[in-house]
Amino acid sequence: MDLAEAQARLGQFLSPLAVDEFLGPGLSSGFRVSRHDGRSGVRPALLGADPRAVLAGAVHLASELTYHSANASGPPPDLSGVRDARDFRERIDAFHARNYSIRFPDLRPLSPELDALARALELLIHGPVTASAFWSCGGMRAPVHYDDHDLIVVQLEGNKRWYVATRPSELFNTWRGVSGNPPDLGAHQVLDLAPGDLMYLPRGTFHTVDSDTESVHLAIGFTPLTLREAVIAALDHLSDLNRPLRATLAGQLENVDLEALAPAVAEAVGHLFNAARSPGFVAAALQRRASRAVADLVPLKRPTMTPAVSLDSVLRHAEGAFTQIGASADTIDVAYPGGHLYIHRGAQEAVVFIADTPRFRVRDLPGPIGDEVRLALVARFLEVGFLEVASPTASVADLFASAPVGA
Repeated sequence: MDLAEAQARLGQFLSPLAVDEFLGPGLSSGFRVSRHDGRSGVRPALLGADPRAVLAGAVHLASELTYHSANASGPPPDLSGVRDARDFRERIDAFHARNYSIRFPDLRPLSPELDALARALELLIHGPVTASAFWSCGGMRAPVHYDDHDLIVVQLEGNKRWYVATRPSELFNTWRGVSGNPPDLGAHQVLDLAPGDLMYLPRGTFHTVDSDTESVHLAIGFTPLTLREAVIAALDHLSDLNRPLRATLAGQLENVDLEALAPAVAEAVGHLFNAARSPGFVAAALQRRASRAVADLVPLKRPTMTPAVSLDSVLRHAEGAFTQIGASADTIDVAYPGGHLYIHRGAQEAVVFIADTPRFRVRDLPGPIGDEVRLALVARFLEVGFLEVASPTASVADLFASAPVGA
């Protein structure tokens, strides 16, 4: 997946919202709603034609389900020892009979369309994207709460009424939870979402929902780059370059004068301040952060056995594959979803070609490398699931399409 493909896929999903506007000023403009115009089936079909059937068949998620209700009529049913799909559905019905809304996590593997959309967003924000669904019964009310990540909510089935606080979000840090006492929603707006409607809910926004009818909505979660994370990235980068920042500051902390540590911390902050003002430092720090973030994403699917290829084999990028490339004096760091490849700098031209070319012949890899290196190089990309074999031999179209410029 390249940048253009990611933007096109996300643009189709967000339409009529523009990708650059949504991921630019849109994220700092707060809560918004985009109504489904009926012309595109992308949004309501993200879990297929029958979302409830998909969720009811996800028996493997039984132990991971969570639930909530502000008007439960009894304790939640037990989710242990689910035997089969029929048993699973009976327990779902039992939750609904007691006015619980059920959250189904980790839905990306259940829908190629949803997974591709999430991967496109990951490519653009250099961070993880989650997908969960909430299956609610008619008459359910949720407690007032907020989420610690941004949400794109898509109504899939039925209608749901949202009550969203109008005061700006405090953008709480992730370790600050809601207190034990029910929070006050305060001044709010009321919105009804119908199938295909989309809502953006910034992290920390207090809200609640209720349902007059049975309904399913999808919650796509992510966190954009924050100033705090950028500062942390700058400190991480500086500490890679500056050994004193990696030195032990203290051992035992009980009965120790912690104030005595302040001068060393202040000196380190001063070094960070000076480094951040140096041209290119922050950009390099954020590139290093992106490399780590991409490598920590949901891994690409690896083959059970690396396929054998020849110089005439045609390869292509696997579904959801993309890279973040960095380099040192001797090594290229190719970050891909699930890990890193570290490759000698002498193969840089070929590595960039692989990353930028969705379909190519092995023999067309450019640069001052021999054919054995070409074969060994693509084998590494095949092994981690970044590449897959499109054809054992090249067609006439491939011969022209993958020929180097000027050939």
